[in-house]
Amino acid sequence: MAATHHRRRFVLTTAVAAAVAVSLSACTAVIDGAAVAGDRGPCTHVGTPMLDVPASRSTEPQIRIPQPAGWERTPELEQDSPSTRLALSEDDAAVIVMVRSIPEDDPAIIFDDFQSGMLLGAEQEGLSVDLTRTPSTVCGLPSETVSIVAAEPAMGGALNALPGDDPFKTVAVVAESGGDTYLIAVVQVGGSEDPALQSEAEIVLSGIEVLPQEATAA
Repeated sequence: MAATHHRRRFVLTTAVAAAVAVSLSACTAVIDGAAVAGDRGPCTHVGTPMLDVPASRSTEPQIRIPQPAGWERTPELEQDSPSTRLALSEDDAAVIVMVRSIPEDDPAIIFDDFQSGMLLGAEQEGLSVDLTRTPSTVCGLPSETVSIVAAEPAMGGALNALPGDDPFKTVAVVAESGGDTYLIAVVQVGGSEDPALQSEAEIVLSGIEVLPQEATAA
């Protein structure tokens, strides 16, 4: 059973990595400027210890996520994609943080491309899905929550397609940081059959903090 849960996490991580890659490839021209954050305002604070997300470069935003009791870093999930910065898991639930620089400065276009990439990634995994998008903000930055429910595997789909009761959710944030534009995707997978795990995963998603670095000279 444990091996099956790990397999599900890896399949979903791969689908999200494919979605990010597709969203990047859709942005073919580098545009001067950066995403407009507006009034960042206060971040949402939850009563859970916060964990710093490692950055691969000095211009990446400062990112923190809540770490519920029992949720531990999972190195094998962090190795799945160069975009992955951190993964936490507990039993059959996991939360994965992915960060990529984007050659685009319009959050609406970035989110549209990200949605298209998510759908393509699911299709490549042999999944028939229902997708919903909910606009919001994270620390005042443009954000969307993308919820995907996998239905029955498509005809001829991959053997590792997920059952319909294992949905996943992604909070996507666009941030200008250090003179570059970044897409941050925090993905929650698994745990749908355990209300306690689902509640803890929701705390992680609701308590994300993204604080851009100050712009630096070229």
